[in-house]
Amino acid sequence: MSRSKPENCPANYLYQKVRAVKFFRISIMTSMERNEAITKVSEAINGNGGWIVNHTLLSNIAATLNFELPRNEVEGFISSLETASFLPEFDGPLLEKKKGDLRGQITLTFIHSDPELKRNVPAFG
Repeated sequence: MSRSKPENCPANYLYQKVRAVKFFRISIMTSMERNEAITKVSEAINGNGGWIVNHTLLSNIAATLNFELPRNEVEGFISSLETASFLPEFDGPLLEKKKGDLRGQITLTFIHSDPELKRNVPAFG
């Protein structure tokens, strides 16, 4: 049985590709109406050349948007969020590199006194 060098291992090759992608998180707490807030965040992403990859809605309490954005549009994106009356908090520094795409996640937490949205789920099984 022959052994290959670690640098020739396909897993190392893929790992290097994955490590090159920077993922950042943004947290926003807002008292803005949730549909309006989600629309403004979506417009900030799309308006700076980005796109939404996935989303999760947690009743009327929170929403999470996963997105990708060109690295050279990050400053414009952050400025768009601030212009839309959001105060984004970041979970760490961003890379200084200006090439490629950046993956990110925005978590919106809605502050309100409305009751939680409840949906009746029929019994099954």
